[in-house]
Amino acid sequence: MKMKIIVMLLSILTLILSRWFVVPNFFWIFVFPIVFCVITVYINKYKRRISYYNDFPNVLRVFFGCLGGVLLSFYDIFRVILGLLFVLFGILANDEAMRRVYRNRGLIVLSGIDGTGKSTHAENIRSWLEQNGIRCKIVPFHRYVFLDKLSRFRLRFHKEGRMMETGEKSPPRGWIPAKTSKFSFIRPYIALIDNFFLYLIRVVPSICRRKYVICDRFIWDNYVKHKMLGYNTRYLFELSTVIKPKIGMIFDVPSEVAVERVSGREFHYQYTKEQYDVERVEFKK
Repeated sequence: MKMKIIVMLLSILTLILSRWFVVPNFFWIFVFPIVFCVITVYINKYKRRISYYNDFPNVLRVFFGCLGGVLLSFYDIFRVILGLLFVLFGILANDEAMRRVYRNRGLIVLSGIDGTGKSTHAENIRSWLEQNGIRCKIVPFHRYVFLDKLSRFRLRFHKEGRMMETGEKSPPRGWIPAKTSKFSFIRPYIALIDNFFLYLIRVVPSICRRKYVICDRFIWDNYVKHKMLGYNTRYLFELSTVIKPKIGMIFDVPSEVAVERVSGREFHYQYTKEQYDVERVEFKK
């Protein structure tokens, strides 16, 4: 209740200041959350009280409340309605649910090179959790939305590394050097956006509903795969490790075993032993 009152008062204060002062309206969106953090840090440090105020969900509520107050200071109906929605979100948002998402409680990640049994272990973990009355679901992180469409548009009917129309498996992908084309430069980052989008629409809602989520691969697997293929991965590692799961497991087998297992699968990219060696080194870092 106290946070609801704080967000409402800050929204009103932001609205008044945005109307009366000449400074840019959006200046207040950043000032008040920072002031809120400083004050609550002082209270937590010296008074040992209201320790739950200064955390990410409540700062986010203050931010949306202030953003709504700024939008309410305009005169067109669209921004006023949008401002009301932001203020209501800041007041009514469930900060406990946001804390669960922020801490990724219930998120289990299985990573590793191909052929290590990630999908099998994910099914086993789901069966065990459901037998013990725990709701859960599996989210595969090896499917893309934007990247696949762009790749198909650019490469058309490229089937390298997959089963050909004759039913014969195409040769393994050889070592691919660092790319120089514009598409190759941005490809890893498009895949990263895909992964973040998948996380937001598939993982976050389930965690909010107190449901366990088992991820077959995760965002950082995107970094490892593109590093192995020789793409430009500058800054990709830092971006790929922003979101951390509650439980993370990395599975490993010798590269020869991975090649042998994957070679028996249909419609699966084929990589060389040397490429799997690179992946194993990256996963062990």
